[in-house]
Amino acid sequence: MKPKIGVVILTLNRLKLLKITICKVLSQTYQPAEVLVVDNYSMDGTREYLEGEDRVTKLYLDENLGPAGGFHEGIKYFAEKTDVDYVWLMDDDFFPFRDCLEILLEHSDERTVAFPYIREKDFASRRMPGWWGVLIPMPVIRHVGYPRSDFFFWSEDTEYLQERIRDRYKYPCVWIPRAKGVHFTKRVTGYRQPWRYYYEVRNMLYMRLYVKERTALRAYKLVRSWAKLFGAIVIKEDNKLEKMEWFLRGTVHGVSKKIGKTIEPHGGKDKSSTYYKVTR
Repeated sequence: MKPKIGVVILTLNRLKLLKITICKVLSQTYQPAEVLVVDNYSMDGTREYLEGEDRVTKLYLDENLGPAGGFHEGIKYFAEKTDVDYVWLMDDDFFPFRDCLEILLEHSDERTVAFPYIREKDFASRRMPGWWGVLIPMPVIRHVGYPRSDFFFWSEDTEYLQERIRDRYKYPCVWIPRAKGVHFTKRVTGYRQPWRYYYEVRNMLYMRLYVKERTALRAYKLVRSWAKLFGAIVIKEDNKLEKMEWFLRGTVHGVSKKIGKTIEPHGGKDKSSTYYKVTR
């Protein structure tokens, strides 16, 4: 029997990109069994558009849970409510070629995670698994669990796909150059808002101190990564004082293991509870 594929597309306030991604997924040479769009509390008309799109299942989050929480809920949906054999994961700015899924399936099995060749908008390439079309077998998900939602933003894909699935549980993660896709969003100087520096340094420190194996080399990489982020604020960024304040706060929280959605992306403490609903 042909394996059943469940697709998770995570979106937040990027309706134009989401429309393209949905189109690319639905036009695959290997048709998925179900496409789930997880809306991370968009405010740009995404929900109104999705209500008129009957080819996808919708999961509406009642607050922004970040990539960590969004993919956690999407994977959980397929693991607990469906009988799919694989889950294909992507952000709303990943545009797979028409045969991407078909080629990934040719190189995967119930133990093997497969991910495509990714070309960035500026023509750089990625050769590590991330939220850009990675295909995970359901037996692997049932064994290792879901992404850590308490990471909220940054490093959650590294912890799940590399540190946990590949390194701790020893499942093969294979790069398939023939399977291709485009990661459309381009990072530019000054792109990081202050809150991004908070989560980036916090999760980086937490990962290197408490998740990854502690070695002299990794201690060196921790210091180097911290200094590189610090230097980026000093040399490249505008609004330096505010970004430095958030960066130092993230440093303290990373070392003291204070993770979770501690700060709203636009500032202020989060006091809301998490609810979601699924509609077809």
